[in-house]
Amino acid sequence: MQEQIQGGMYGLDAMAAAFGLSPTVFLIIFIVVSIWTLVLKGYALWASAREEQKVWFVVLLVANTFGLLELAYLLFFRKKKEEV
Repeated sequence: MQEQIQGGMYGLDAMAAAFGLSPTVFLIIFIVVSIWTLVLKGYALWASAREEQKVWFVVLLVANTFGLLELAYLLFFRKKKEEV
């Protein structure tokens, strides 16, 4: 049972209430954003390691930007493959 001190909420209910959402909707959004971030971070880290871009690898590993930095790297800063 969740402990309530002086009428305050804790945990998932409190986080959802802070955004004006129900706990179920908040949890679904949280899971979708987490999967989005994990997939983009993994792909961006793989691409930067494969192309030996050490600075990008460290920045992508340390920074957590909900996939935005990873997406920018993949779209604009990744080395382009030579056309055959």
